[in-house]
This record gives sequence, C-alpha cells and structure tokens, in this order.
Amino acid sequence: MLGLDKQLTEKVDKHISKFSKILKSCLKIKKEDDVLIISDYGEGDKQLAAMMGYGYYQAALKKGLKARIIFQDVKKGFMHADENVIRELEVIENNQVVILSISNKLGRMKGMGKSFRTYCRDRGHRYISATGLGGTSAGTFDLFMEAVNTNYGRMQRKGRKLKRILDKAKEIRIKTEQGTDVTFDVRLKKAIANVGAYGEAGEGGNIPAGEVYIPPRGLEGVEGTVIIDGSVRCDDGTIKLKEPMTLVIAKGRIIKIEGDPNGLLEKTLVRREDRAKFPERVRLIGELGIGINPGAVLVGSSILDEKVLGTAHIAIGSNYWFGGDIRTVVHIDQVFLNPQIFVDGKEIKVQ
Repeated sequence: MLGLDKQLTEKVDKHISKFSKILKSCLKIKKEDDVLIISDYGEGDKQLAAMMGYGYYQAALKKGLKARIIFQDVKKGFMHADENVIRELEVIENNQVVILSISNKLGRMKGMGKSFRTYCRDRGHRYISATGLGGTSAGTFDLFMEAVNTNYGRMQRKGRKLKRILDKAKEIRIKTEQGTDVTFDVRLKKAIANVGAYGEAGEGGNIPAGEVYIPPRGLEGVEGTVIIDGSVRCDDGTIKLKEPMTLVIAKGRIIKIEGDPNGLLEKTLVRREDRAKFPERVRLIGELGIGINPGAVLVGSSILDEKVLGTAHIAIGSNYWFGGDIRTVVHIDQVFLNPQIFVDGKEIKVQ
C-alpha cells in the first residue's frame, strides 16, 4: 500500500496514536482542515520518509479528516519537485495543513517560490517540514517515534526558557572536553525555539522537534575551533562519525577542516561554491543550535541528531530565513556532543 510493503505498513500501524498526537498537540488539527502530505519512494531500504508520511496519512484518516498523500522521486541537488507535487501545492486552499516527509529535499517549487517555509507562511498553512530522512534505513523508525512521542509541554517550557536566555545574550561560548572552544557574537539576535508548537496560521517546523537555535551577528561573528564528534551532514547524506572532525573558524568562516571522512564535507563545499553566485559565503557559519529533546538519540540523520538533549550543532551556510545575514546555496548541520554552554561568561545548564 502506498509504495510500502505489508511488513512496513504493519510496523507503522502500531504507532498511529503517536502520529495522532502530533496532529492534535503540535498542529492543533481541526475537523475542517484539509491535510496534504508529500513524501517520496525512498531508495532501496531507505523507506523512513514514506513510513512517516504513511503514518500521518493514516492518523488523519482515523480522525475523519480530508487527507491525501502524494509521492515523488527522491530529489537531490537542484532538481525540481515533481509536477503532481507542484499542482497540489497550487490548488490547496489557504490556511490548511501541509506535511513534508522527504528523503532528501522537496525540490525547487517553480512558480510557488524558492522556500517551502515562505510558501506556507504566505498562505497561512500550518506545516511540518521533515526533510533529509533518507540517510537511514527503515530500521530507525522506532527511534524516530521515540523522539516524536516526547512530552511536548515539558519540552516547550524548557525551550522557551532557553530562548529567553539566548535572546538577551551578547556572546555565547561553547566548550567541550574534546577540544571545542568557539564563541558566537549574537548581539541583537533572537533565538528560535523549535518545540513542536505549530498551531497558528503560518507556523511550522521539524518533527522530531526539540532545538533552540540562533544566528550569529553579521558575517564574521564566530571565532574558534569546533570538534565535530556526533554527525556530519554533506551531499551524500548524514554520517555518524567514528572519529572526530575538526573545523577551524576565523571571522565567521571555516578556514581549515581536519579529519573529514573521505573528504566528503570538503567536496560538498567545493560543489556548492561552484554553483553559488557568491561562493565566498558558502563556508560561513550561520547557526548555533542546542538540542533539548530527551527522547532523541544519535542515529546519523541530521533532523534527529540535532535534537538530541546533550548535543549542540553548528550550521554552515544560509541563515536569512531565521533572522541571520547570510544568503547562499547551502545549510548543513554538524553535530557535536556534551557541550558546556556559557552565556556572557556564565555557564548555563540545559539538562
């Protein structure tokens, strides 16, 4: 059914109540809502995106909602979304619910705009954007569902408290026993609490949720060294690291990479520089994020790894859509473990 074999659909069916929880608790679903779910067929045993999409679809049907799910081929690089996807995004009425459950990317939206987030905000859709699910096999499904099935009220209180602290910050310093020591100038910047609260028109974000993130000030507001010992995101997907990777950052820019597995991150950045109108922006650091989801574990999928309580991450590239000053062709998260977080010289505890 819907591109999944019986064994996988039966596995998903056991978790339908958790998908219903997302519709109720996060999206504040209403009987009159039209729910559009966009997924893809995956590749080989990489069926996680289709499984998650199917779960939302079945949960919506059980609630008696008008729901439909559409599939496309897996999109990479600068490919366009399939015509059937574009058509559905064009015809759905404003102020509805759109759920992405995608192995890599949605793809370019042609006349619908450059950004799925902007499209949803402009049309008043509540939305879930779950991209990059293709790096792990269907065997990680249960781990994703543990992260999905969190206590949202508790996580929202934790995330909003952390956001208030970061909103007032001038400088954030992160240290780890592995050797990370990096500072972020965040004067006048505001943090975003991605805590699964998507109940108002135009609101949305990731599921699994559970991070608080902030852009640095300007283009040169990051200095130091980051030891990536969680996972690295590159064009080939997300890789759970066996050995740490070092990023040296000066005036906001990566100037040296050491321990890059098979040179995958460097190759990714070179490819993006070749495509970029302003290649000098590609290696800029655009985000500091802090994971706060107690049910999430590191699996080698950025959308889950960056939510793990007890991790932090930096993103390379764009940040303009959440209040930053960088526009470029890449945004890729790099996750590291056990951060000590200092805000204006005072250590704060997230646990």
